[in-house]
Amino acid sequence: MDPECRNISRLILPAVRASIAEIMKHDYNYRQDEIARSLGVVQVSVSKYLNRRYSSEIARMRQGIMEKGLSRGIAEDIANGKTAREIGMEIDRLCGQLAAGKS
Repeated sequence: MDPECRNISRLILPAVRASIAEIMKHDYNYRQDEIARSLGVVQVSVSKYLNRRYSSEIARMRQGIMEKGLSRGIAEDIANGKTAREIGMEIDRLCGQLAAGKS
């Protein structure tokens, strides 16, 4: 696996998912199982995201994403009923931007 892909899967994607999960829980009152279904992950992962049980690296990345509001649009799209495929594409796009240092 190339270093950029490893960085995305190990750090960026979990931080993006954690930030979306937090918005979905606090702003839209989604349950953990609903968040999990929307993000294509298991409920245990959502529990870890919401309880901030992840590395300090992921925590710093999540904080930056939250401060810049980068995941807010994705959370809104989930709440507005966009398909899982569309949401997945938006998450992929955001992860790519973050990996390239464009956000």
